Amino acid sequence: MLETGILIGVILMFILFFIGAPVFISIGIASVAMIVFSGSYELLPNIGQCSFEGLNSFTFLAIPLYILTGDIISETGVTEALLEFADALVGSIKGGLSASVIVACSFFAAISGSVASDAAVFSRLTIPQMEKRGYPKAYAGALVAAGGSTAVLIPPSVGYILIGSALGVSVGDLFIATIFPGILVVVMLLIVNYIYVSVTKIGDASDTVFSFSNMCKKFWAAKIGFAFPIIILGGIYSGIFTPSEAGAIAVAVGTLHGLITRKLTIKSYIGVLRSSAMICGIVMPIMAAAYLMGQTMTYFETQKLVFEMFLSITTNKYLLMTIIFTLVVIFGMFIDLVPNILILGPLLFPVATKVIGMAPEHFCVWFMFTLAFGFITPPYGFNLFVVSGASDIPVMALARKMVPFLVAFFITNIIIALWPGLSLWIL
Repeated sequence: MLETGILIGVILMFILFFIGAPVFISIGIASVAMIVFSGSYELLPNIGQCSFEGLNSFTFLAIPLYILTGDIISETGVTEALLEFADALVGSIKGGLSASVIVACSFFAAISGSVASDAAVFSRLTIPQMEKRGYPKAYAGALVAAGGSTAVLIPPSVGYILIGSALGVSVGDLFIATIFPGILVVVMLLIVNYIYVSVTKIGDASDTVFSFSNMCKKFWAAKIGFAFPIIILGGIYSGIFTPSEAGAIAVAVGTLHGLITRKLTIKSYIGVLRSSAMICGIVMPIMAAAYLMGQTMTYFETQKLVFEMFLSITTNKYLLMTIIFTLVVIFGMFIDLVPNILILGPLLFPVATKVIGMAPEHFCVWFMFTLAFGFITPPYGFNLFVVSGASDIPVMALARKMVPFLVAFFITNIIIALWPGLSLWIL
């Protein structure tokens, strides 16, 4: 009866997803269905308290703060300065403008940790420029969607805050562990883009000539943008403040910079707060519902059932890693990042650490890089919809141009999975 209740809940959740029900409602109804069809009616009075406790965490305060930081820097023109520095850095190579967009997206990711903000900002800022320079609009959109996905992979990332809290792994350690994997994925995106641009001969010849003095000048112009990761990550690694306190400091610095430069007015600041609140209003209910389902599955010892199921299939660690990779990619294609982290993460964590032998930090980094496929693959493809909405490019047109970047993510994923030292040696 227990297994039947869990199965009914999972099936119901997918049905609700497919008919377009809001994510938090789908997960919440599925959680209640698990409880009812498993006959554990004594859990029903605790649903509200469980959902509340899921959000009642000091660590989770970092999430709205990092989102707000990203919106503030977008409003104050820091994004443009980062793009100009990226152009001075890599704009002289083949496909220089597209390479600059990838690098600028990664710089922005190291400040905000918000996938939605990254993709939305650079859609409006760079796609028209790339189209004028001879890049197909769909490819330009796919490039931005792929580059924006790095926001969940490069510290400080909201995703690492969630998975660290869910699995009891230090968020600060996860930020450190993902530094080199984050650099690797950016390099792979640059390589794939260079090959694609060279073979297809899209884009016009770069008119940027590399100049060290110009690069230094653009770096200085974008200095406030680079100050944010130093403040956030430096403060966390040095033990001066927690991830949540780092987010508050970043918001304060961004606000002060905007007021001093007069790029942030009372009216625009209210708009920034409204924009951040709307994103948080989407994320937080999903977190509450996902925590409810996660706790329900824990009560039913679903982790034990999953653990035994994997062992019944095989004990070969490479085959298990392949199965986990496939499962996470499939779930990422249909389900939002937050429920995947809070529900799927705890289910797979024991298999990865106890059977495969992964270190907790290594699993978390690999898991997040695997989930990143879901941002750029239909039918869910969150970044595809963000870019499509901002640029009027059909989602499937973006998906067709996404293939080269999926290859880059796949190669990066294999390297991370098979080379634990890339994540762990600095720890």
